[in-house]
Amino acid sequence: MKKTLITAGLTVTLTGCFSTTSMVMDATGAKKEELPVFQQPEFTSAQADFRQKLKEYKSTNQMPIDTSTYSSCDISEGVLQDISGFTSIANLFDTTKKDKKSEKSLAARIGQDASSVAGSNIQQTYHWQGGALFATATDCKKLINNQDVAGVSYLLDSKYIIKTTGTNFNGSHSITEKKHVQRFGDDHTVSISLHSTVMGDDFVKDFGTKLALSMSNLKDPLFIYTYKKGNDQLNISEAPSSPGIYFTQHFITLDSTEKRLRSYRYTGKVLSGIGRSVNDKAHGLQESFGKYGSNLCFDQGEVVQTSNCEAF
Repeated sequence: MKKTLITAGLTVTLTGCFSTTSMVMDATGAKKEELPVFQQPEFTSAQADFRQKLKEYKSTNQMPIDTSTYSSCDISEGVLQDISGFTSIANLFDTTKKDKKSEKSLAARIGQDASSVAGSNIQQTYHWQGGALFATATDCKKLINNQDVAGVSYLLDSKYIIKTTGTNFNGSHSITEKKHVQRFGDDHTVSISLHSTVMGDDFVKDFGTKLALSMSNLKDPLFIYTYKKGNDQLNISEAPSSPGIYFTQHFITLDSTEKRLRSYRYTGKVLSGIGRSVNDKAHGLQESFGKYGSNLCFDQGEVVQTSNCEAF
């Protein structure tokens, strides 16, 4: 999804004729409950674990993890925010301003937010609403000392509000809730996230916005299973807008120093796209396949028009 950051839910049927699930299937050729075939046996095991954990979640409506050995960590809000990723989000998006130049082509503006095209700036403010962290006594001590969480198993429950202001917004807000559990193995890490967003009333005043939110089913959590080993990372998810359709992203780190990544996106078992990025910004050829496939070229996050696009 590139977000693609990103589930169990109810399919919204419009006029009784189609659903977002059927739209995805039609556009990509994907089928329900299918996953891509990988040569790596550990990927196959991770896919089986994803299916089992998703089944557990749907049957219990609870995080599919045994927390019997966990206890609440007495941790500071600041450290909790850092571990949750909230700090980096707030720093990155607190004020979003995009360069708008009239001489730029339409294609060059695709990568910019809509407000930039309209000639206005959007400011987003993130407000922490609280959270809790659970782990074993030993791991709690590591987390309290603000050590690297890569080798720590934990369960995180967090919540924050995003307030958006700008020319076309009047204090619109959304509430984001995330439950995240991470388990560390001998040579790999497995994590599961339930990511849910609820839009405030000021977002849903007109019919068009209500329809879009209904189709995306944002009130139901996105179920994301992540498997990471070495330079490979698999993200497998089910979204509330298209239950039964599994989305997979396979990230390969080509150069850790400059964060040079190549990602393969699958809808069901069908390859739906290939993305490339450097230092967390889209870079090089971005390929999209299927019924509405297209190619775009990016240079450090900006769309560019060139006949020689880098494809690493």
